[in-house]
Amino acid sequence: MRRLGALLLAGFCGLPAHAAAQDRPFVFSLTTSDVAAPQMRVDYEVGIGESAFHQQDSNGPEQRIGIQASQGRLTFVGHVDVSASAASDAYQSSQQAELLVSLFAPGSTRPALAIGGGVLHEAGGASVLLTRIVAGRETPGTRIHGNLLLEHPLATGRDAFDVITSIGWAARVTPALAIGVEGIGEDLEGFWDPTEAEGGARLLVGPSVHVAPQGKRWQLSVTGGPTFHPTTTTGSSDALRELPPVTGRYDYALRMTFSCRF
Repeated sequence: MRRLGALLLAGFCGLPAHAAAQDRPFVFSLTTSDVAAPQMRVDYEVGIGESAFHQQDSNGPEQRIGIQASQGRLTFVGHVDVSASAASDAYQSSQQAELLVSLFAPGSTRPALAIGGGVLHEAGGASVLLTRIVAGRETPGTRIHGNLLLEHPLATGRDAFDVITSIGWAARVTPALAIGVEGIGEDLEGFWDPTEAEGGARLLVGPSVHVAPQGKRWQLSVTGGPTFHPTTTTGSSDALRELPPVTGRYDYALRMTFSCRF
C-alpha cells in the first residue's frame, strides 16, 4: 500500500501544473505564497549529518514529511519528523504545526513579510511554543528569503527562549534552475549565555541548488556544507534541530527536499 501511494504521488507530480503553483526555493527558510488563489504543496525531506539531528550520538538520516497550504494571506505549515533511535531499532517522531499571516496582500509589489506561530511536540515529549517572522524579496533574476524563529520550550532544564535564524539567496541560471547560498544559525543565545541548554550555537553556510521545471508540479532543493560550533556549553537536550549536535568544532550536514505542488 505504501509503495502504491508513493507511485501515485510520483505520477501526480509528473502531471502539468498551473502557472501560479507554490514554490519552495530554499530548504531552511519558509516562504509564503505571493498569489491569492488557494495552493498546497507536499514536501519530502531527508537530512544527513555527523550524528542525527536530535541530540543523539549515532549517524543516520532524518526524514520529514510536510504540507504547506495557503489561502490569501494565511499560510498553514505542518510536518512530521522521523529519525532512528540511537538506543534501539525503533524510530522517534516529532510533530509541528504553524499558522502564518502575511502583512501585505498577495501580489503586492512590496517585499514579502509574514508573522505567526505554532507548536512543536518533540520526540522526547516536550512541547515548544513557536513564533516566526518570514521576510523575502524576489526580482526576475534573484530571490532572497529569511526567517527568524523563537522557541519557548515548556519543559524544565531548557532555555527560556531559543533563537534560530536562516537566510537564502539565489540567482536564476535558467527558467528551471537557480543556484545560490543558504545559511542557518541555531541556538544563537549560546553566544551570550554560557549556560545555554542545547550545547552552544551552531552555524551552517553552504551552496544551494533549486530545480523547478516550468509546467511541472515537482521541484527539488538541495543545500549543505560544513557546520561550525563557535561556542560550546555543557548543556544538552533532545531538542529538534536542523544541524547536528555538538561533537566537535566542525561537522557537516546535507539536506534535500523533494516537493510536489498541487
